[in-house]
Amino acid sequence: MNSEIIQNLRSDIDELDRELMVLVEKRAQLVLRLSEEKKQLGMTDYDPTREQAIIESLYQEFKPTFSQSEIEVIFKPIFKASLRIQMDKKKPA
Repeated sequence: MNSEIIQNLRSDIDELDRELMVLVEKRAQLVLRLSEEKKQLGMTDYDPTREQAIIESLYQEFKPTFSQSEIEVIFKPIFKASLRIQMDKKKPA
């Protein structure tokens, strides 16, 4: 493998990283919309059962490549950031 191939692969990875962040940002916007709907129904933002169901579902789909703990390491910070975004939105300006 020569250095040009390595650089091209790294560039492809960098692009995927940016695409991942765009998707995480879109997820955050959906979370804010969900938070508003839940508020109208008197529901809380934090739902640990839902988080665990997401992790389990992803594990079942991607377990040949990722362990459940690896999926948790990837998604727990996203869940935490989502909750923080919801709390920040509710703070008075």
